[in-house]
Amino acid sequence: MLFNVKIIKENKAGFIGILLVLVLLVMTFYALFFIPSQTRLQWNNPLYWSDNPKVASPLWMNYFLKIFNQQLPEHKIFYQKDATVDVIQETGFKMENYTFLYQFNYNEFPTAISIPYSIKVGQIPPVIEVYVKRPDNLDFKIYSNSLDSTNNLNGTNDSNFSNYNNSYPSNSSALDNDYAFGRIYSSSSDVKGSLNDYSSLFNFSISDIPPEKIIFSKTDYNAPLKGKYEIKFSMSSFDNETKINDLKLIIPGKVFGLLGTDELRRDIFFGILIGTPVDLFIGVTVALSSTFIGLFYGLIAGYKERKTGTIMLTIIDVFLSLPIFILLIIISLHFGRNILFLMGLFILFGWPGLALLNRTFSIQIKNYQYVQASKLMGESDLKIIFRHIVPQLLPFTLANFALAVPAAILYESSLSFLGLGDPTFPTWGQMLQDAHAASAEILGYWWWLIPPGFMISLTSIAFILIGRSFGKKAKINEIR
Repeated sequence: MLFNVKIIKENKAGFIGILLVLVLLVMTFYALFFIPSQTRLQWNNPLYWSDNPKVASPLWMNYFLKIFNQQLPEHKIFYQKDATVDVIQETGFKMENYTFLYQFNYNEFPTAISIPYSIKVGQIPPVIEVYVKRPDNLDFKIYSNSLDSTNNLNGTNDSNFSNYNNSYPSNSSALDNDYAFGRIYSSSSDVKGSLNDYSSLFNFSISDIPPEKIIFSKTDYNAPLKGKYEIKFSMSSFDNETKINDLKLIIPGKVFGLLGTDELRRDIFFGILIGTPVDLFIGVTVALSSTFIGLFYGLIAGYKERKTGTIMLTIIDVFLSLPIFILLIIISLHFGRNILFLMGLFILFGWPGLALLNRTFSIQIKNYQYVQASKLMGESDLKIIFRHIVPQLLPFTLANFALAVPAAILYESSLSFLGLGDPTFPTWGQMLQDAHAASAEILGYWWWLIPPGFMISLTSIAFILIGRSFGKKAKINEIR
C-alpha cells in the first residue's frame, strides 16, 4: 500500500488523478448519505419535478447577461410562511388573505404563474380568489371559484389536478375526503377569462397573449413592467372546520439552479449528483472483476504452458477477435437492458486483454533465476505464484485496473446513448440519451449535454492519469 502511495506522490499526473477521484468520491458520499433514497428514486417521476421550470438554463447565466444589461427571470417559489396573513372573521364567515411580495426586475416575462394548495374542507365549500396588485397600482382579480366538493375540485382548472406537487401528502391523507388538493395555473381558461375584463386598460390587443405576459406587462405596449407585485390568495370559508393546510406561489423562470433543467423539469445538477455513485459503481465493479479474472487467468496460462497454456491462450485469442461493441448491442437488444446484466457482459468481455498481458509476463518471470531456485528448493507452485510472480505483476495490473474503470463507464454511456442502457438508473450516459431524444443539440440546450459529457471525461481522465502513473513505474521496474 505504501509502495502504491509513493508511486502516486512521485508522479504529478497521478496526484492530479487522485485529486479528481477524491472529488468524485465526495459527490458520491453526498449523494448516498445526504440525499434520501426515496428522493433519488424520483428521477423518472414527472410529478416530483412539477414545481420546477421547463427547459431553464443555469442560474449563473444572469451574471454574464448583466454585462449586456439583460436579466432572465429567476425561478421563484414562495411558501406559506413567506406570505403576509390577514384574517377577517365574523359570525359564520372567515376570510383569510395570504399576500406574497414578488420583486420583478427582469427583461423578459416569466413563463407562468402556478399556485398549488391543500385545503381542509368542512361542511360548506369555501370560495378561493386570486388577486394581483401591480407596480402601477392596477388591481387584477385573476381567479375566483368555489370548491364544490373534495371529489370535484373546480379550483384545479381542467385536468391540472393530476399535476399536484409530490410534496403534498401522497399517502392516505391525500385520499381523505376532508382535504382538497389543487393547483391554479395562469394558463387556465378561468384566468384568461378574468383578464379579458381588463382589456380596456391596455393600448394593445390582449386576446392572443398568454396571461403571464398580460399580468407583468406595461399598459402602453407589451413589455415587462418592472417593480413590486403583490399576489394575494384569498379564501372565504363559512364554517370553523375549513382551513388552508398548505400553500405555495410558484413563478417559473428561465434560469434555475446550478445546471438548469431539462424537458421534464428535472434538475440537471441533481441528476449529475445521483448519477455519480451509479457510474462509479459500474466502473469500479467491472474493473475489479475483469482485472481479477485477467490477472489469475493470464498467470495460470503463462505458468502452466504446454497443453493447458495453449488451450487457455486459444480462448483468449477467440475473445480478442470478437467485435465486442457490436456483440453488446445485439445481446442488449435481445436479452434486456438490466444494469446488472450489462455489467456482467462488460466483465465477460473485459478480461482477455489483461490476461494476455499477464500470460506474457508470467512466462518471462517464471524463468528468472530466483524463481527457478525456489522450485529447486521445493517450494510449491502456489507459493511461487503468490510470493514471486503476483508481486511482479501488480504494477501492470493496477495500471490496467485504473484504465478499465473509464472503459466500463464509456461502454455503459455508449449503450445508454444508443437507447440500450437501463432507463431506471440515472447514469450520465442515460442523461445524454434523454438530451439527444429531446433534440437538445439542435435546439441549443447545451446544459443538457455538456455536464454529463464533462463528468464522463473527468472520470476517464482521473483514472487514466492514475493508470499512467502505475504503468510508468512498472516500465521502470521492468528495465531494472
